[in-house]
Order: sequence, then structure tokens, then C-alpha cells
Amino acid sequence: MLRSLNSGVSGIRSHQTMLDVIGNNIANVNTAGFKKSVVTFQDLLYETSRGATAPQGDIGGINPMQIGLGTTVAAVETIHSAGPLQYTGNRTDVAIQGDGYFVLNNGSGNVYSRAGNFVLDGNGNIVQSGTGYTVMGYQLTVDPNNPSQYIRGTQLVPLNIPVGQKLSAKATEVLGMQCNLDSRVPAYLPMGLTNPNFTTIAEIGGTAYNVSIAEDTSGTNLLTVKIGNETVGLKPSGINATTGLPVFDDASVSLGGNTYTLHFDDGTGELQLLDSSSNVTWKQQISGIMDYATLSFKGNDNMTRTYLAEFTDKGDGNMAMTLWGQDSSNNWSSFSVDVPVNADGTFAIPAGGLIVPETSNQFAGNVDVKLNATGDGKGLIFLASVDNGTTYEVASTLNQRTSSIHTTKIDIYDSLGNPHTVEVAFEKIGANEWRWRAWFPSEPGIPISNNTGVIKFDSDGKLTGSGVANVDLGFSSVGAMDSQVKFDFSGESLGKSLIDGVTQFGSDFTTKAYYQDGYAMGVLQDYSIGSDGNIMGVYSNGRTNALYSIALALFSNPAGLEKTGMTNFIPTANSGLPQLVAPGSGGAGTLAGGNLEMSNVDLADEFTKLIIAQRGFQANARVITTSDQVLEELINLKR
Repeated sequence: MLRSLNSGVSGIRSHQTMLDVIGNNIANVNTAGFKKSVVTFQDLLYETSRGATAPQGDIGGINPMQIGLGTTVAAVETIHSAGPLQYTGNRTDVAIQGDGYFVLNNGSGNVYSRAGNFVLDGNGNIVQSGTGYTVMGYQLTVDPNNPSQYIRGTQLVPLNIPVGQKLSAKATEVLGMQCNLDSRVPAYLPMGLTNPNFTTIAEIGGTAYNVSIAEDTSGTNLLTVKIGNETVGLKPSGINATTGLPVFDDASVSLGGNTYTLHFDDGTGELQLLDSSSNVTWKQQISGIMDYATLSFKGNDNMTRTYLAEFTDKGDGNMAMTLWGQDSSNNWSSFSVDVPVNADGTFAIPAGGLIVPETSNQFAGNVDVKLNATGDGKGLIFLASVDNGTTYEVASTLNQRTSSIHTTKIDIYDSLGNPHTVEVAFEKIGANEWRWRAWFPSEPGIPISNNTGVIKFDSDGKLTGSGVANVDLGFSSVGAMDSQVKFDFSGESLGKSLIDGVTQFGSDFTTKAYYQDGYAMGVLQDYSIGSDGNIMGVYSNGRTNALYSIALALFSNPAGLEKTGMTNFIPTANSGLPQLVAPGSGGAGTLAGGNLEMSNVDLADEFTKLIIAQRGFQANARVITTSDQVLEELINLKR
């Protein structure tokens, strides 16, 4: 009898514990970050009245005979499944979507919680509402090698939002360019051959010969043509008034033991190879790769003559202009003059004009020619004098092809945080070659050097070479420190690929300055928390800088954590040590700002368990009352 009484008592006690756990779960149904608990029962020791025996011969074995002594609570397990998110709209509230626990400091050590009900205290610290425990994380600093990335500190620190803190001005160090230059546009000035590497194959007398055409840099001829191992020069002797193409003297070529005549048809633009009977044995259209301008001057003899003009980029941003035409002896020759160019790409002709060439009276008709710039500086005015240089009249005008120039503007900053608008222009100077220029359009008094260069592209439209240039800016002229800005056309300095920088494809101009890392002084006004746990400070100058990264802790056995109240946990010997990671990495979940994780208690489930616990309690109570009645009957036997 006493055994059944004890069993009933143990059942009552165990189910009372179950009721206590269920009651606590229900009480915390609206507690943010609360994790419910469940009770697991197990039976107690058994009194063995008879042991088991093995089968022997024809007699079977006997099972043990045991009488149980009741039940006990084996464990009260915490269920760490995620609770539903509730939107609060409070920017300091944070919920974890996935695994992990916030790291909080209670003044004597770290505790861990899923409750992200955070607020700012009087010192600007982010603390847990109701407990005042400070939220811990890692400080973030800008990566000096990649300003678009941040370096995370190695020590946990309290998260502090210093509202009103000043962000010092920063001088621009990197200026990034992106998108496309239109490969279809011609060079911005007549630059001679548009394809200096032109090659083709000629079938002559049953033999294939490699043919290449290039400009003659010696000044003797305008073009050189190489057929096989034979190289011949083409010297101009006139200009076709209808087509504007140069007229070349014929040249003799020996190929395979035969002599041929190299002839350029200035009417059709074909380069032809004629045999001894003047039959065309090979021809190639080359007018499409010839880019020259024609200019007309009237001499003292009152005759107008036409000259062929082309430009060569000198490599320093200036231009060399070459004119082909009749000299004072009526022979065709070339006249060259260096033409200075301003930082913004306009022609920098000195006052009084620029004589072409530097020694006068070399043009046919004994005419003096000098250059002036047009009003916008984008063109050249050719002035001719027929009275020994005392009176000049406009003879011809040559304008830059502005449709082949693409410009972009962006504000950069000096060390004092003052903005300065820099303009960058791209001028096509040849096949797959562009010259860039940088200048201050509204502040010409600020010195700028190393502000021009050439970028080149390969046949697939991508940059060749480094695609980076260092431009020196003399900001000391306006009271700031002189600085150097890295112009990045490749995107590499920001961790991007070549295709993310400046490209040259056959589509419209889109290249622009898309990034610079300087800024004026600002004051911290606001902040936000991203899904990656980064706390971004929002400053009055429009900057958003990462201040901290919220830390999350992972445990190998979260069920082993010990509840300390206030919806917080501490590690135990069976939980494992905390592994601190950033949200979204190392298996940790991401964060949802403006949300709270609610309790994972399911009322329907708890009420069902409540009924089960109640019935279990009642049943065990019946065991006690029944045992009591049996004892009473036993006592009544003595009456």
C-alpha cells in the first residue's frame, strides 16, 4: 500500500512541476525573445521481486518481476526555436532571423539574449530596455586600401552612438570613372589614318602577300605601303577637288620577279596594283581609313590652293599640326607647327596668332599663314596675308569634332572640406585611343598638374594598362593643403573588374565620374541598423559611415544555456563556449531592424498540455485516495 501511495505522490509532484512550467510559458506569451520550456518525465527505481531466469532444457525462461516506485521530472528543456517577428517601427529594435544571440554586458560579465528591445541611454550607449545591459559589438574603420570596405575590430566594445559628434572633412583621394566611350565616333581632330595597324592579304601572281599601310613619320611621304618585303612611299602631289582625297604619285614595286605600279585612285579611294599593261591585278579600298582635312589659301598671285591637314597628339596634351601642299617652288612638301592646347582641350594660341610654319613665305603664292583660335577655343582660324604680313584675312576654319568629346563633372573636396567642381573630358585621338583631360572650369586659378593622359583599349573594348593616373592639385592657393587624387578609369582601386570601369564599345557615351571619397565636415544626426549588423551613422553632410558591427554569439548546444531572468542566458558547461561572429556569417542569422522577436509560446499547444497535466494530476490523486480507501478497509478488519 505504501508503494502505491508514494507512486501517487511522485506523480502529483511531477505533474505539479509540469503545471508550473506550462504556467510560466503562458505567463510569458508576450515576452519578447522568450523561449518556452517543456517537461520530460521518467520513471523511478524498481523493486525487483524476482529476477529473470534463462531457459533450461524443456523449461522456458522467466522474466523479471518488478514493481515501480513512481515517476520524476527528468528534464525541463528550453526550446530555442525562433519566435515570430513583430514590426515595431522603433529603429533601435532588432530581431535575429536565424541562429545567434545578442551579446550584452551586465557590468560584471557578458550575458546572451534573443530580446532585441534596445534603446539609447543618456550617454549614447545602446542598451537593453528594462535591464540597462549594454549591447556589445565591434568597431568598424575604413579600409585604407579599399575605401568602399570596412575593417572590423577584434575586441568587443559597447555600442555607442555619439549623436552630435563631428565628422572631420576629408580631402578626396580617389575619383572613379565608369561606363562607356562610344567607339563609333571619329577622332576629335583629323588624325591621319584611323587604323594605324591596317593589314590585309593580296593575291598577286598566285602568291599571297601581306599588305600593311602606315603613316610615314619621316615627312618625306604621307603614307608607306609594305607588300611582302617591299616597302614603298606614297607622296601627295595634289588633292581631288571632288572627293577631297589626296592625289599620290605612282610608285614602282617588284614582286616575284615582276614589276608593278602602285597607284591610288583618288576618285574611288582604291589602292591598286597595276601590271605592265596597266591592268588592275589587286585593289583595296582605303579611303575609309583616311582622315584628313582640306584647307584653302589664296596667295599673292591671286590663286587659291588647297592643302591637306592632319594632327598628331604629342603625348603631353598639345598637338602638332602638319600641312601638305605646294611650297614657294610649287613642289609638294609638308609644313609642321606645334599647336599648344589648354588644360580644358581648347586651343591656346598666343596673342597675335601663331605663324605657320615658323619661317614665312614657304607657301605657294608667297602667302603668310598664321593661326588664331575660335571664340570657344574649339577651332582654328587660318589667316592668310597677301601683302607681306600687314593685313590678314580669314582663309579657312577647322573645328574640333565636339561630338567626339565626352565630358563629365563631379565635386571633389580639399582638406578643409570645400567643394571644387572638376571636369573631365575624353577626346578620341585614334583607333582605341582616348586622351583624358581634367581641369577646374570655374576656378582656373587653382594649379593642376599631371592632369592629362592617354587611355588605350584592346579589341574587345577593355582597358589595357593600369588605367590609373595621379593628378596633383594645388589647393594651397585657396588656403587648403595641396593634394593628389587618384583618377581610376579601371575600377580596380575599388575592387571592381575592368568591365566595371571605363569601356569602349559601339554604344552611346555613358562614362561619368561616379565615385569620390572626399566630403565636407558633418555632424552625426541619425543612425540605422542593417541586416548585416552594421550600424550606419548618418551625418549632416550626407555621408553614411559604418560605426559598429553588432556581434552575435553561437553555441554548439543552445539548450544547455541557463536562464537568468530578464530573457537572458549565460553559458554552462554543457552549452559550449560562445563563438562570436558577424550577422549573416559563420552560420549566424541576419538582423531585421524595427522588429522584435516575440515569444515562441504557442497558446493552443500550452492549453492542450495544461489539460494533460491537469488530468495527470487528477489521476495520481485518485491513486492516493484509492490507496487510502484500501488502507481504511484493512484497518476496519480489526473492528
